[in-house]
Amino acid sequence: METKNRKRADPRFIPHRVLREVYRHYIDFQDYYQRTGNDIIEYKGYVISFVDLKGSLSQLSKRKREAFFYNVILDKKQEDVAKIMSVTTVTVGQYVEAACIILAKKYFPELEEQSPKGRKPKQHYKNDDLDT
Repeated sequence: METKNRKRADPRFIPHRVLREVYRHYIDFQDYYQRTGNDIIEYKGYVISFVDLKGSLSQLSKRKREAFFYNVILDKKQEDVAKIMSVTTVTVGQYVEAACIILAKKYFPELEEQSPKGRKPKQHYKNDDLDT
């Protein structure tokens, strides 16, 4: 995955939530990439590659990818996704959260190395809109 020009500038940065916001704009990002050939955007000092985002989805299990696609990329409600997948809304939420964490570990491996072994870093999040 592309890691150049990335820095940990914001202590409220939660990798899986940042990627979730980026993926919420996946269709717009895909359109931008197809029109311009530029697969890179920058978000709060982090370089994000559309090619990497697209490739990472294939690394998820089928059910996680399906729940993530409907709920995050297509912005369907968990209730609607649960009906499509014949599971509960809780299961949809669990699949999506797990997918986000898996994607973040693949996209931001250097952040995994920063946390002490056996402890998760304290995380704070501010819901900012993503400029694409």
